[in-house]
Amino acid sequence: MKEFPRRGDKLAHDTVQRMADAGENTLAIVTAACHEAGISCYAALRMNGDYAANTWGGTFPKFANSTFWWQHPELRTLDAKGKEGAHQSYAFPEVREFKLGILREVVEQDIDGINLDFQRHPTFFGFEKPMSDAFKAKYGVEASTVSQDDPRWVPLRYEMMNLFVRDVRKLLDEAGKRKGRHLGLSVRIDWQKYPTWGCDIQTWLKEGMLDYLVVGQYGLGGYDFDIAPFVKMAQGSGCAVYFSEEATVKGHDTTAEEDKLIAEGKLKPIPHTLLTREHYEERAKKIRAAGAQGLQLFNDGRKEMMKGY
Repeated sequence: MKEFPRRGDKLAHDTVQRMADAGENTLAIVTAACHEAGISCYAALRMNGDYAANTWGGTFPKFANSTFWWQHPELRTLDAKGKEGAHQSYAFPEVREFKLGILREVVEQDIDGINLDFQRHPTFFGFEKPMSDAFKAKYGVEASTVSQDDPRWVPLRYEMMNLFVRDVRKLLDEAGKRKGRHLGLSVRIDWQKYPTWGCDIQTWLKEGMLDYLVVGQYGLGGYDFDIAPFVKMAQGSGCAVYFSEEATVKGHDTTAEEDKLIAEGKLKPIPHTLLTREHYEERAKKIRAAGAQGLQLFNDGRKEMMKGY
């Protein structure tokens, strides 16, 4: 690419390209730093990291979306009227295999596990043919006549996503056997929406697939919910339960148009309100009292927040 949506995107491109040209492996650098500090390193996969083709005039998906996404529009989600969505559907074996291919490369490095980040970004299923056919076969009803929120979708989505998660667990077990150590699996979900996303956490826990269950809320931070039911759900499974904290309470990512206006001095930088250290500590006490084993901090790179934790 020669032109980028935002200045930060160009900086990211130039930095990664420079490191690649120098033969530097970014994941290996991060993993080594973690291990030097006595910290386990889990590589996170955004379960859907793609953006609609017209985002910011089409500039951002050219920067962010995979070549596989561009080459295979037929593998994307569909709504009830057949309109194409931004995300690829895990109902297609080709999509699951593409994601597994990424993870096969990753587990060859010195990581300690994989995190499947379902909060980046739903949805994972729609009305595409594999799902519509499965709905018709199970219920004798045309899928296009029901809403996407119909609870009858849930077991079908579970079935499809379980195929992928079991393959990831198998991949980790095989790589761990070669390395002579256990490689963990973590998932990050929404505390309310996880069934509609196809996240069958009860089965994942029952089958011993998970090492960490990270529970949060999709959207801005500052949310509150009772994590105790998830702690109870995980009892006896060997899986730790973490509360996911989204640092940003107010604000949004700068758009391409906003970045252009800011660069021209026509707009002030977009303000953000973040959780304070006091917020974290107050909330952590409540979460620990509910039985959670820890916190996962997201979108917070402030060094002062990490001191003493």
